[in-house]
Amino acid sequence: MELKDILAKIAKGEALTDEEKRFAGEFNLQTVLDSAASAARKKAEAEAKAAKDALAKVQGDFDAFKEANDPDKGKSELAKLTARLEKLEAARKAAEDKASALERTARIRALAREAGVNPAKGVDSKTIDLLVDHLMAEVDLDDADAVKTAFDGFKAANAGLIAANTVGGAGIKGTPGGGYTGPNPFSQKTFNLTKQLELQATQPEVAKSLEAAAAAEG
Repeated sequence: MELKDILAKIAKGEALTDEEKRFAGEFNLQTVLDSAASAARKKAEAEAKAAKDALAKVQGDFDAFKEANDPDKGKSELAKLTARLEKLEAARKAAEDKASALERTARIRALAREAGVNPAKGVDSKTIDLLVDHLMAEVDLDDADAVKTAFDGFKAANAGLIAANTVGGAGIKGTPGGGYTGPNPFSQKTFNLTKQLELQATQPEVAKSLEAAAAAEG
């Protein structure tokens, strides 16, 4: 069973089986996205380590060559080793920069979610991500006050793009709504897979609250 098959059935207006509903309810888009980001960071870190190890080997060859040869001989070989050393150093630095950038991006995404910077209904999450990346480009992520100030200012200046943090409305008795006021999509009575996926991607904390409320109903 794959998610695309379930979405295809929903698009056709076909009813889902209990097994398909259970599969959809257990599916967590945020977990998939976080897993992909983690895999990308691990790959970049592995590339950086490989480049560093290769650089160390060539550095050893370079040092051994200098010790074993007269400075006036073998200039061609020395030039080749020097070129390899410079190339590997550049590759190592590029790999480490890539890994560092991915790690910073993942951290910014997490800080944005903690600050309540989630796209409002109808706003593409990629748009918010690009704006947040620009906002945090020069901010020290270890400075909690600077991070809070940046996000508070961003939310105030872009209120129309950000989901409001309010108490839940119709169909969500006693649960935080994060700006969502429709029926609980996790409830058996108002089951809506499309809305579930949307909330899990844009408002994961709200989705968890709604899931808990639906479980309580059961």
